[in-house]
Amino acid sequence: MENDRFSSAQWFEQMARVTANIGNAGFAAALFEALGCIWPIQATTLYLYPRDGMPSALFELDGPWLPQGNVRQYLSGFYLLDPFYGACVEGAASGCYDLADVAPDHFEHSEYYQSFYRHSHLEDELNYIHQAGNGLSLAVSLAFTQKLDATTTQQFKRITPWVLAVLGKHFVGLDAQGARFESLLEQRIHSALNNFGSSLLTERECRIAQLILRGHSTRSLAERLGVSEDTIKSHRKHIYSKLDIGTQSELFSLFIDSLAEAQGVLSKDPLESYMSKNR
Repeated sequence: MENDRFSSAQWFEQMARVTANIGNAGFAAALFEALGCIWPIQATTLYLYPRDGMPSALFELDGPWLPQGNVRQYLSGFYLLDPFYGACVEGAASGCYDLADVAPDHFEHSEYYQSFYRHSHLEDELNYIHQAGNGLSLAVSLAFTQKLDATTTQQFKRITPWVLAVLGKHFVGLDAQGARFESLLEQRIHSALNNFGSSLLTERECRIAQLILRGHSTRSLAERLGVSEDTIKSHRKHIYSKLDIGTQSELFSLFIDSLAEAQGVLSKDPLESYMSKNR
């Protein structure tokens, strides 16, 4: 490990501490402490992402400069637009990903970035994603207040096999643990979130609306869906017309506001209940 901040001896000692804590309550803290030897990490979170349920933060340690309740706010619904969450539930291979690997082309112009991400005062993020099977993903989220240079990013990526190995050993019983994190109510709420707009939009329009919210440009949408840019523009026009809005910002506000109705809607489009009360 070539880094002026710590010696190989220090790194091996940290690795030994992580290994010794496999199966113990101190595992996550030891892992994050070891990773912090490579570069200072300002916010660390270990997420459990069920493909058919609501996510949980299994471990979190935020810096004092971050807004209080940042992770809680993220789990209230913003996670749906997070490119790292999208990569997990869409089946990205286990590995180490930086923000550039997963973010759409217009990420910094997306409403998710403008309304949530930038307020965390973070400039870069890196996730170790472990696909644990049975529809469950683990994400070790490392957040930084400055952009990582290419050398530092590669140092984090170089140790990916070791990180995934210790995660796999520690969470060997994750199938059973995951079942305890998901109640029937949570599954039904998550279904409602995934059905946003389905009472008014076609299946293709729902998919496009979700991708717009995540920050994909017209070109990116066209490439992802295998259609022309004119087709995407036409779909966008129809979506905005059906929802009685005119901008991406209004689409985002409608999305976030309707989530507040999700617990009362459960198995159907939360937008249907929201619009009946507010329009």
